[in-house]
Amino acid sequence: MKKNIIFIISDLFCTFLKIGNIKYMPGTLGSLVGIIIGVSIKNFLSIQIYIIFVLIIFALAILAINIYQSIKGKKDSSEIIIDEIIGQQIPIILFEMNLLNIFLSFILFRFFDILKFFPASYIDRKYHNSFGVIGDDIIAGFQSSLVMYGIIVVL
Repeated sequence: MKKNIIFIISDLFCTFLKIGNIKYMPGTLGSLVGIIIGVSIKNFLSIQIYIIFVLIIFALAILAINIYQSIKGKKDSSEIIIDEIIGQQIPIILFEMNLLNIFLSFILFRFFDILKFFPASYIDRKYHNSFGVIGDDIIAGFQSSLVMYGIIVVL
């Protein structure tokens, strides 16, 4: 019974309330949820509290993904979208969120998350534990932030 409750909680956390189980584009939906959550929360919290909030979600995700993958027997399943939600927070933390930056953050994060340029590709191939699941998305968040910075400087 206790194992079932722990799995149910992990499942709901990893799939973000089962949104990740939607058949089409679960990663894109996860990024969209990440944008909505990030922009909403960032407006109400100080940047320090917001960063602590993201770090707590990261720590919980490490545990939840390990539990989810060990019970499901699948590695980096597409229904796990908490990693997209976390990765999407990187540009939200680093930039003021106006309409242009929200758009750039979403599009660039999806671009880097899907194409997985090095070192994200290396992490994705070599690490199938929870750090690997989240690690490539964190890298995609930083890569998208670098490109955003370049675009903002030019504009």
